[in-house]
Amino acid sequence: MRKQYILLSTVCCGVLLSVDVAAQCIATKDCGSLGYKQSSCDSGKGIKCPFGEAWYCPCDASYIYTCTGTNESPSSAKCGDKYSMCNCATGTHWDSSSGKCVADRASCSIGWIYYSDGTCSAPAAYTTSKTALGVVVYVNPDGIGGQVMTAWPIDKNGNKSSSYVSMYWSTEYVDISSLPNYTSYQTAMTDYDSCGNTDKIIAQGSSSTYPAAWAARSYAPTTETKGKWCLPAAGVISSWYNNRSAIDTAISKLGGKTLGSSDDHHWSSSEHSNRGSWVLCTSNGASQGGLDYDYKNEDYYVRPVLAF
Repeated sequence: MRKQYILLSTVCCGVLLSVDVAAQCIATKDCGSLGYKQSSCDSGKGIKCPFGEAWYCPCDASYIYTCTGTNESPSSAKCGDKYSMCNCATGTHWDSSSGKCVADRASCSIGWIYYSDGTCSAPAAYTTSKTALGVVVYVNPDGIGGQVMTAWPIDKNGNKSSSYVSMYWSTEYVDISSLPNYTSYQTAMTDYDSCGNTDKIIAQGSSSTYPAAWAARSYAPTTETKGKWCLPAAGVISSWYNNRSAIDTAISKLGGKTLGSSDDHHWSSSEHSNRGSWVLCTSNGASQGGLDYDYKNEDYYVRPVLAF
């Protein structure tokens, strides 16, 4: 008597086949690997798996990830051979907006050195084994994330400069309608929206008209941060002034240029009026958190910041 075979297949399922016939059949994968997930759906919405009594429904549109990317591993949210989210390595978390594992926002202190891998350290623990992006000058109210400032001023092309290079905030007196007007230093130092301000300035005109904001946005010490650097808001440069001892210690550790004590001016992205914008001013801003406003066509320095 010839041997008989039972192949659990949607084509050959439950049929007694001879060796010769069985050789022409390929066993079907389990229902899950075919793109279905077990559910209570009825026969009008799914299939009844030939390997059991459970009903299976098609995967919905959220199951699109392979979980094979950097810092990713398969999760239990699986349907077929795809996932609706992935498990992430320590120090990263799943970001549903980008569909990948991203670095956790660092918990840093003002005056700490910030690195390209999303970590930071006190100046005493500075390491050259990592790429330092700058120094933390502002920390968000919840203590997580903030803004880091480059240790050097930049030139008009957004390049790190070994010497101070000054430039205009604007070559014209125009009140940018999308930017708030801060008419007192008390209100100006509450503005921390560095990148929001920079976006509005750049949308207003070209680099020839708004060189400071365009220079800040052009700064790109790493490929990953290209296009993400901004002209600091008044509250951020005021934080630099108020914490200059700790911040300048870190800047020195990086071999950068510290804040001068006599007559040092750096542009912010905060607008005062059609004619003026706020600047960090060491010579006459001590009583105002380091802030003063001046004409937009004055030549002052630029130090970009990066949100983290």
